[in-house]
Amino acid sequence: MIITSRDGVTLPVSGASRTLTDLADVVVTGTATLLRAASVGRVFLSGTNTHASVAIRVGGATTSATRGQRVAAGAAFETTTQGAVYAASEGADVTVSLSEETN
Repeated sequence: MIITSRDGVTLPVSGASRTLTDLADVVVTGTATLLRAASVGRVFLSGTNTHASVAIRVGGATTSATRGQRVAAGAAFETTTQGAVYAASEGADVTVSLSEETN
């Protein structure tokens, strides 16, 4: 079986089957909010900051309004980590839409 990743890289995979799951939205506050628990089967987790003007930060458990990768209002992010993923708002509560691909 051959799988082509989202960035166009073709990889041979033996016996792999991937599933894309649309997840429930998560409301992110000013403190670290769990977006998705750790998963050894995760290929990627993608999300969109749906707020019109407030940025969020994405990272590990120590993510805060001033720590983590900044995701601008209306912007999307993707991570391939299998660890837990958290987010924190830089201001008002923000809704994050999510999807996850797993093996």
